[in-house]
Amino acid sequence: MSEKKRKRASHDAGQRPNKRAATVPSEPGLVKVSLIPEEDEWAPVIANTPGLSIPSNTSLTPYAKARKNDTSSTGKSLLSKSEHLLHTSSHAKIDYTAREEEGRGVGGLLQHYLGVYDPQSGQLQLVRARKLVLRGSVRPVPSPGEEAVKQTSDLSARNTLGLAFGTKKSQRAIDAITKNAISPSKQRSAPGHLDPIASAVVSSMAAPAPTRDELQAAVDESKPRPKPNLDAETPADVYPIEQLVGGPTTLAQMTVKGWQDAIDAGEEILTKSRFVSHRVQSIVKGGDVRRLKTLKYLLLLLEWYNALQAAPHNKGSTRRVLPPEKLQQALSGWSSFLVDSVSRRFAEGSSSALVRRWHLDLLITHICALAVTVDDGNGGDGFTTNVHDLGQDLKLEVKDTKKYFREVGCVVGPPTEAEIRKMKGMWSRRDVVARLRLPLSFPKLRVPVGRGRR
Repeated sequence: MSEKKRKRASHDAGQRPNKRAATVPSEPGLVKVSLIPEEDEWAPVIANTPGLSIPSNTSLTPYAKARKNDTSSTGKSLLSKSEHLLHTSSHAKIDYTAREEEGRGVGGLLQHYLGVYDPQSGQLQLVRARKLVLRGSVRPVPSPGEEAVKQTSDLSARNTLGLAFGTKKSQRAIDAITKNAISPSKQRSAPGHLDPIASAVVSSMAAPAPTRDELQAAVDESKPRPKPNLDAETPADVYPIEQLVGGPTTLAQMTVKGWQDAIDAGEEILTKSRFVSHRVQSIVKGGDVRRLKTLKYLLLLLEWYNALQAAPHNKGSTRRVLPPEKLQQALSGWSSFLVDSVSRRFAEGSSSALVRRWHLDLLITHICALAVTVDDGNGGDGFTTNVHDLGQDLKLEVKDTKKYFREVGCVVGPPTEAEIRKMKGMWSRRDVVARLRLPLSFPKLRVPVGRGRR
């Protein structure tokens, strides 16, 4: 090339140069650096713990072995000829291991040193150190049956060889052991120790069988009916009204002013229920507002019950609640709060839900308990009702109606002569009357009796 390099312009004497000459500070003093020679393969360790936080008091056991290749280290030093490993199993579930990991590229030529500086003498001693990476691994837990399976397989192999090549005496002995064997495991870890399955079987066999009273209590607890107060001293305490209607808020939302005004005006009240229509006038004239609200809630349950439709693609007694719009039209005289509260109590969901046999029985038993509570004083004895009207409202046969009243603890039978006289001919011997009396009488658990030998 014909171009010549330009010479660097010389600085004037008074011009300050851009770079300064490196000078050793004199105030701190000189530092004397010395390297401690390697006497053996043991050296300090610099451990890196990526992603781990181990306790500071963890002690590690060192191990050493000859290095297979020394490509990661330069020179012929003692550290390059051996490889170190640190390990501990002091943790309950984790094993910690520190190894030397070979770097790649330029990192493989990197060496690490530790220095100790003495400020009084100004000496800095360096020693070469090993770079280790500490990692943790979860300790595998062997299953309890692995050792037993191994012993069983070894025993089976010996027995197979004995049957094939052993003497007749040894073959008979092996055959006897095989026939008399109870379990594949011939050894127990402790006398009387059982495996979990055998322990569960033995404990179930040792447990006493439940008594008839315990079985009866379990059956009564699972039945679809209102929970009775078994400690009640009067029939009125067996089924509190607040429990049957779902709380005091429901009674507060129930308005009966229209019924009271109509009866005072001499008008007749006609409802969709024979039971309610035949009793509303006498209850209004009795002046018991709480009992009148209970009667109106009973009417709501009957109308909701009769508004159920058969569930499609379901055989048997499963029914379905109408969609919200259609249900509100069918129960137009009721507030949405009251209708939704009934749906939540007696259906699997609040809208378009299924009402299976269990929920249907729960609804009918609540209606029966309300009926015998509303008829308090009817007939003169209290908590006595004629089941005829309610059976027609529920579209049930007499035997089924009697069964539901018995489920709530009522005694079902024909009326007495005294009750017929007090009802002034409204009842007869052919009627069926349900009475709530103490002590309560619930259906008993039937225990099948085995046939005797012929």
